[in-house]
Amino acid sequence: MKSFILLLKIQMLGLFGINKTLHADPAKAKRTLGLAALAVAAIVLFAALYSVGVAQALIQIGLPEAIPLVAVLVGAVAGAVAAFLKTNGVLFGFKDYDLVMSLPVSTTSVVLSRIVSLYAMSLVFGLLAMVPAFAVYAGYVGVSAAGVLCMALSVVLAPLLPLAVAIVLAVLIAAVSARFRHANIVVIVLTLAATLVAVFGSLAFSSQGDDLAAMTALGTQLTAQIAAAFPPAAWATAGIVRGDLLQFFAFAAANLVAAGVVLALVVRLFVPVNTLLMSSRPSGTFSFDGKRRAAGLKTRTPFRALVAKEARLMVATPIYIMNSCIGFVLVLVAALAASVGTMTGLVSLDALPPEFTPFIGTLLPWALAFFCAISSTTAASMSLEGSARWLMLTAPVPASTVLGAKAAVNLMVAVPAVSVSAVLLAIALPLDPLSIVALFVVPLGSSLLATFGGLALDAWRPRYDWTTVYEPVKRGLPVFGVIMGGMAFVVVGMVLTTVLGAIMGLALGLVAAAVSWMLFRITVKHGLTA
Repeated sequence: MKSFILLLKIQMLGLFGINKTLHADPAKAKRTLGLAALAVAAIVLFAALYSVGVAQALIQIGLPEAIPLVAVLVGAVAGAVAAFLKTNGVLFGFKDYDLVMSLPVSTTSVVLSRIVSLYAMSLVFGLLAMVPAFAVYAGYVGVSAAGVLCMALSVVLAPLLPLAVAIVLAVLIAAVSARFRHANIVVIVLTLAATLVAVFGSLAFSSQGDDLAAMTALGTQLTAQIAAAFPPAAWATAGIVRGDLLQFFAFAAANLVAAGVVLALVVRLFVPVNTLLMSSRPSGTFSFDGKRRAAGLKTRTPFRALVAKEARLMVATPIYIMNSCIGFVLVLVAALAASVGTMTGLVSLDALPPEFTPFIGTLLPWALAFFCAISSTTAASMSLEGSARWLMLTAPVPASTVLGAKAAVNLMVAVPAVSVSAVLLAIALPLDPLSIVALFVVPLGSSLLATFGGLALDAWRPRYDWTTVYEPVKRGLPVFGVIMGGMAFVVVGMVLTTVLGAIMGLALGLVAAAVSWMLFRITVKHGLTA
């Protein structure tokens, strides 16, 4: 038990970089904690407002009893999705696997400490989604003492079953990919497929009716579908709304049993799967016939060699490519879906209110720009050099070549994704010429800003002392800066474009490109940080 507590403490302190902050320079620690507090406050406020808004909308259409059902489902699934994306690197394929397994602790303690850390993250999402919605429901309907108890227990128990499913899926992905030569590519493809299914599957339930009666009927239908698709949420709702403790007991039992079964499964597969993943290494190319083979190889410029190195790093780090490139994938898939739906008649613009139609061409470029502005491989590219940064620092090439290669990799993903998406939307939608040009200029300007903004932030303040790639990729200050800055740029751009017209969108896209070039020049002048 003592070993489990110590391992859990390490996991929890490292979950959000708390341990490094506590042992950092006091002034730096204060700045980091201040920024973290602002970020947490903003996230909590946004999540609470969104949860309250959804609950009030359900009340307005006459479905207050659906609030607990939706809250339990959203809170549980949101946390499970976040945990799923983090599992590969916490349970499998983590950097210090050999060190951890050499400690005098049992495999069960290691696995349990890591699963509990994932559960803690899922629980945070559950609190953000469920507590505000439950408060609205209790204030509007009134809840018995048994209902309050069921609410409190729902927050704690609801994440367990979806988390168990997420872990099983992650185990299967890790086990399957470990048997392939290019294991990381398999992990990326399978994880990307699972993420797209989750995102677009949830969007399938988000259509709205034209009037209150239609929305009420639709809400009733969706509530029934949710209850049928995820019965434990319906069992929890029965306990909260009607005080049915028998059904709530079934809800609790389902979650606890699922958690126990998954714990036993992971304990059994933890060592074999990690051993397979650790042994998946590229085979060497040495042979006694090397001279003849080398003669057939083409020489590459330093820039192309560095670009290839950065591309290999992305492929070798699934969470890196998922975290930094998922926005481009979503843009491309959404544009393809909208194009196919419009041309086949499955999606009709006639369903939109007439007053919204003029804003399609004005705001659509900014919808694409949003996903581009928060996607940047460069925001962690310098930090990921880690202990191997001496290769970058001692290479006989100027800083502009090293930094330019890192930027080029992001643009190699962004430019084709944006261009293809813009072409698909321009063909499918009735847009004027100015709006079509904006479809290219605005997202590309946002991509340039995210690329060179992230590169500048990470070049000025790289974080080389990470132990897992999650630290620079998920919790790095440059990544946070790119996301917040990109969101601010898009919001300001949408407001100005709505007020001043599409020409303002073009102007802002060009300004973003100019600022990006200036940032690159400044970063090159600053040089590489040791």
